[in-house]
Amino acid sequence: MEIRSLRHFVAVADTLNFRVAGERLHLTQPALTRSIAALELELGVLLFNRDTRGVALTAHGAQLLQRARGVLADADEFTYAAHALRAAAASQVRVGLYGNGLAELTHPVLSAFCERYPDAAVQVRDADFARGIEPLIAGEYDVAFLRVPVDLPVLRTFRLFSEPMDIHVWDGHWLAGAASAEFREIFDDPWVTLPPSIPTAWSASWLFSEQRGGVAPNIGAFARTEGEFGAAVAYRRLSGVLPTSVHRLRPHTGVAVVRAAKATYSHVAVSYPASGFSPAAAAMAEVAVEVAARDLHLVPEAERPPSR
Repeated sequence: MEIRSLRHFVAVADTLNFRVAGERLHLTQPALTRSIAALELELGVLLFNRDTRGVALTAHGAQLLQRARGVLADADEFTYAAHALRAAAASQVRVGLYGNGLAELTHPVLSAFCERYPDAAVQVRDADFARGIEPLIAGEYDVAFLRVPVDLPVLRTFRLFSEPMDIHVWDGHWLAGAASAEFREIFDDPWVTLPPSIPTAWSASWLFSEQRGGVAPNIGAFARTEGEFGAAVAYRRLSGVLPTSVHRLRPHTGVAVVRAAKATYSHVAVSYPASGFSPAAAAMAEVAVEVAARDLHLVPEAERPPSR
């Protein structure tokens, strides 16, 4: 049994509403439902009664709730103690890299941080989109380089720059070779996109949900990494959109990139938990903001973030 499963269970038990609990956990309702179903299967008991009147704890669920709260309290205490021990032993910062991170600024930012804090132990980890931002919220990453079409209150986020989104199609697609196209021209195509475990508002942004007139997108595949995204486009003949830096830095054979006739932007940011798992996270964000202000010319077509 995973601690994550217990957190999901307690959230549902506290709200008796899968939608509300999912919003608190930044999970989609289907993902949360699957998590609870897996926990019930593992335990061999029913934890919730679900009917048209709502959700209610079963007797087994009520028993588990009392114990789960104790387990989670102990786990949180252990987590904070472990972080304190690590901080005392050495300054460490774990950086989650979502996609290509900060594009051409990824290395300058990390290099500048290492130069300013030579005793810091920097670990860079490629993030798995299938896990969404849970590793960041849970403290597996101290700070992350990612895309933020929306802000989340659970995170402290600093937008660094914006860059255009491109249309990605397979090289035999009727749009391949076009100088430009509108995003709506691929709305009828099957799409490859990020997994449903990312926050709903992020998913809607990547799928251009507001521009589809209420018509649900045809999802052909979910990609956990940019490499999987390119492979799905090239070999499964799917379509999708990605920031313009992706093809520039990691081109994929068999993928044709078409510029958007009307630019839509992806916002690049550095982010860390608002609760603060590591003091080095704020330092990394400070360095990132400084480097972006100084060296934004290194990222072709980048624009300053919109003023708030």
